[in-house]
Amino acid sequence: MTLYQTPDASLTYHPATETLHLSYNATRLSTSFALAYQRALQEMRRQNVGKLLLDLKRNAPPTDEEEHILAPLINDIPAGLTRPIFIAAVLSEGQYQHQIGNYSAGLLMPPEHVEFNYFTSRHEATAWLSDN
Repeated sequence: MTLYQTPDASLTYHPATETLHLSYNATRLSTSFALAYQRALQEMRRQNVGKLLLDLKRNAPPTDEEEHILAPLINDIPAGLTRPIFIAAVLSEGQYQHQIGNYSAGLLMPPEHVEFNYFTSRHEATAWLSDN
């Protein structure tokens, strides 16, 4: 079921796996990503969904993890949730190497109840989410 659609992003819900899937297709992260990601986080709260597949693999340049991914998690996910949240971010190999190489040693961490993991394979990301 499609919940949100723009030329740059689509947000779908898969009831069989209880997973939201945000696919971002633009060549760089921009305001459209921020809006789509915020919508995904809102839908997680509204529909009580605990899993998000964040597909950034088509996004060409490396992402700024803290600004674009972790800061919205900290600001938009309430601390009092009783259910853990699992987010799998699928990146290209280059993006993945950039994220690992520039890891900020915990300057900005996801909330305690959020499990966040990076993958270069959609299949591995989906498997990780289904295991949780």
